[in-house]
Amino acid sequence: MIDIHSHILFNIDDGAETLEDSVKLCRDAADNGVKLITATPHFFDYSHIRSFVSERNHKISVLREILDEEDIPISVAAGSELFLNDKVFSAGDLDALTINGSRYMLCEFPLGPFDIDRAPLWIDELISRGYTPIVAHPERYIEFHRNLYIIDELLDREVVFQVNIDSLTGKNGEEPQKMAVDMVMRKIALLIGSDAHDTEYRHTRLREKFKDLPEFIDERILLDCMDKNAKAILKNEEI
Repeated sequence: MIDIHSHILFNIDDGAETLEDSVKLCRDAADNGVKLITATPHFFDYSHIRSFVSERNHKISVLREILDEEDIPISVAAGSELFLNDKVFSAGDLDALTINGSRYMLCEFPLGPFDIDRAPLWIDELISRGYTPIVAHPERYIEFHRNLYIIDELLDREVVFQVNIDSLTGKNGEEPQKMAVDMVMRKIALLIGSDAHDTEYRHTRLREKFKDLPEFIDERILLDCMDKNAKAILKNEEI
């Protein structure tokens, strides 16, 4: 099993605070059947791409060393969660922000109100640069709920959608759950991630979360979204 979206890196965003937190998140993930986890820290500052990548890579290296020393059987891949706004149009080279050096770029929109007409333009900019956008947790965006047509508009651009497992369990509320479940069951969303931020509430203990999923989200669906499709992303293959 692969966790394609997480904030396990210490002291780089609003996720893990300490190296100890990072190690526990990885240990918990491994204990719950995750073989590989992608570190996707939030990226906001388009004027400091190089320094962000340097910090991310250093912290992944430190984390990998500890995981090896403590014999925790999990691999860590590099990525980011790119916050989309008009600064993307003048951004420099974004290649180092993709997932595992692939063409796939995990990206997010504002959770609060924003001009929904900007969304396709930001996505088109990424596509024009040769990236395939992965839209993180569409079920969490208030403007997506207000403007449901945006899902089809982005699908026409062949983006990939990733929903959070906490949304599928209902932990994020009724409306996010309805949208997330619908997208997974209709195979609109092809990826499920933990979006883990901490060791207690938004954690990496996925098997604990599985028991709270609707019963019709069966093992086959989970394996497609958290194994087969996630592997394709990491290998830069079509899904």
